Amino acid sequence: MNPAAPATMAPTQYGSRVRDLRIDLDRGVAVVSIDRPHARNALALRTMAELDEALDEVTAKRARVVVIRGSGEKAFCAGGDLKELEHMRSGEEAAEMARRMRATLDRIAQMAVPVIAGVNGDAFGGGAELALACDFRIAAEHARIGFTQITLGLMPAWGASERLAALVGRGRALHMLLGGRVLTAPAALHAGLVEEVVPSERFDERLDEIARQIAAAPPAAVAGIKRSVDSVRPHRNPELAAAAIATFTRTWVAPAHWRAVERMEKRRKKKA
Repeated sequence: MNPAAPATMAPTQYGSRVRDLRIDLDRGVAVVSIDRPHARNALALRTMAELDEALDEVTAKRARVVVIRGSGEKAFCAGGDLKELEHMRSGEEAAEMARRMRATLDRIAQMAVPVIAGVNGDAFGGGAELALACDFRIAAEHARIGFTQITLGLMPAWGASERLAALVGRGRALHMLLGGRVLTAPAALHAGLVEEVVPSERFDERLDEIARQIAAAPPAAVAGIKRSVDSVRPHRNPELAAAAIATFTRTWVAPAHWRAVERMEKRRKKKA
């Protein structure tokens, strides 16, 4: 598995346009790579829709394990693509985006096969939510993870609050979410946010090793293990979705959010 695709590999076509995601399937291991290096692998609305379609595709192709990662080494996913999403001003649009992406991430827990987050680089905001929705996380040593939504006056839109509290405990979850602090990979391991940290130069090799080991196991045993663990610690809480999305929508349309966006844009222009 070499998620940083060879230079000769043509981008996968999706209809009449280039896809934001690349899917590579080899001997039961499906690698879904967010392939938007120009945007630090941030999620545009199109990317979000393609992620949902990718889950359909890997299921149809009978993948035994799925790896979600970013292309390259710098970013797993920098969150939502703010250059696109900042034009989405209405509460209705924000709520619809949140509903769709939360439903996509909830599907990961429902899949019979394990879904691994290969955190090859920075995972911020919505990118941290995506990593958290996976069954477990393997991080490169140079990667950083942060639930930074609070810095934009937002709460997580896609279920991270509940998932994080279940994973690391109430107090630690509140500390991460309210502080918006970015953790190094070793700090994330210590906090229980990732399951393994790998030296950066060995990351692709180790991720491939873990995925292939799972793919070689009997599918019924793998599915049974995932199902039994999820029955004790559910990784999705659909009954909480409506209230969480309503609260997120209020934070999205609030003046505090748009003032934070303006400040970020000013900082970005100064650096340019």
